[in-house]
Amino acid sequence: MTRFAKKELSFGFVILSPEHNIGRVKGTFRSIRNRYDENVPISCVVDGDTKPSELKELKEVCPTTRGKKTITSLLNAGIRRGHKEWNILVIEGTTVRPKLDQKYFYWVEDEKDILFPIVVDYNREGLPVKIYSDFHEASLNGICIHQRTFKEIGDFTDNPLAISKKYWSHEAISQGCHFKSVLGTKML
Repeated sequence: MTRFAKKELSFGFVILSPEHNIGRVKGTFRSIRNRYDENVPISCVVDGDTKPSELKELKEVCPTTRGKKTITSLLNAGIRRGHKEWNILVIEGTTVRPKLDQKYFYWVEDEKDILFPIVVDYNREGLPVKIYSDFHEASLNGICIHQRTFKEIGDFTDNPLAISKKYWSHEAISQGCHFKSVLGTKML
């Protein structure tokens, strides 16, 4: 694969829906459809408490499966059942920006790359006060990972999210993965 150049890679979106809010899922689904090719796969994963009627309604929007009751179970189920190559995770209610794939895939060197957005907190004057550029403290919105890499590393644990991300990232690094934080990919 060419290093740091524009690449066309196969990818899909996984909408994480911990509150199984049909309106927010539809809004995120529409934002993806309006900005990306209609053939880009979109799937959704909801928690285990979702009622059958709610699950049926969500399945009318896009393919939807159930995880368990934790956010890490949604991550695990979403990636495992998502696109067979690159998966971009999105939380329900998020507006997905256009050309996110181009911004990420420019930095991809191989399947072992794990990409995520740099997020900045600003004060009232508009000055940056905190930069989140480490995987364990980064937002779930916009994590991009290859399904095969995820399966090799294994699932996130059911610990609190920050701890689970730390354990998972240590395992990923021990297996030769590279974490890349990308500026300009924050979602709305």
